[in-house]
Amino acid sequence: MREYKEITKAANSGWSPLPAGTFTNHINFAKWYTTQWDLRMMDVVKHYNPDFIYTDGTVQEPFTGNGTGTGIKANAMPLVMADYYNRTLQRRGKVNTFSIVKFRDKTNGTVNIEEFGIPAKINTDQPWIAEAPVGDWFYAPDFTYDSGMMIRYIIEAIVHDGNAALCISLLPDGSINQESQKMLKEVGDWMRLNGEGVYGSHAWNIPGEGETVDGKLKMLPGGKLGNKHADFKFSSQDFRFTIGKNGSLYTFCMTVPEPNKQLKIKSIGTNLKYFNKSITNVKLLGYDGKLEWKQEPDGLIIICPENMPFETAIVFKIN
Repeated sequence: MREYKEITKAANSGWSPLPAGTFTNHINFAKWYTTQWDLRMMDVVKHYNPDFIYTDGTVQEPFTGNGTGTGIKANAMPLVMADYYNRTLQRRGKVNTFSIVKFRDKTNGTVNIEEFGIPAKINTDQPWIAEAPVGDWFYAPDFTYDSGMMIRYIIEAIVHDGNAALCISLLPDGSINQESQKMLKEVGDWMRLNGEGVYGSHAWNIPGEGETVDGKLKMLPGGKLGNKHADFKFSSQDFRFTIGKNGSLYTFCMTVPEPNKQLKIKSIGTNLKYFNKSITNVKLLGYDGKLEWKQEPDGLIIICPENMPFETAIVFKIN
């Protein structure tokens, strides 16, 4: 690389494409590199049995030369993935692992990434994960630590048929600071109460209902999680939907309503195309009492209990 001054300039000034000839003039090196990459990746799989492999990048598949001239075209990635899944099957009896290949079109055996943002519409084209850091991908002072923004980010991801991955940055000594520990424990408390609407769920007919902006559903903003996410306001008329692995419809109210407040979920009325079935039971997760509700043509009306000791968002299980 030393013979390419452009690379040195790019390192000092930010990202830029590699100069022409970087790969075409070094085919032997490129073959050596892709071979070593394969061997190293397969060695990690052999000795450490990972649950997933994450490969960062910005082109359709690694080592094709796409975007970098006409360099070597190798099957390094498919070889690693095949070895990974075959070992998983041998060890575990089933393939319950996955490979993330970032920003790709649909590729067999891979999971895609939505970095920072969440698509406005339900995306069932391929498995995908919405990913964002709390503060940044590395530790720095003055981060905003708020469990509510994490929980709402997870909700926004799953109702669009995705998954969620959130980065919690470690301190320089490898430990987790107290602010992050508190935040994670609060997320854990919420998930223990409401996780049945999250784990193993998939998108419903629509992601949600409520306030709109320019004709689109108002959503948590994109980017690194910080003040604008912690301070983002939802109302008691902002709802999100999933179908749980048990077949129940889960409705997330994106805030905690006041005690005795009447809620109306318009998408679950009997005269709408989204939901024309009769409801037999409505349960507020975390509440053991009998919930007052009635289904009308233009929506499902629910009366909140007298006591609402909940945080961030409440979840209704509807059968």
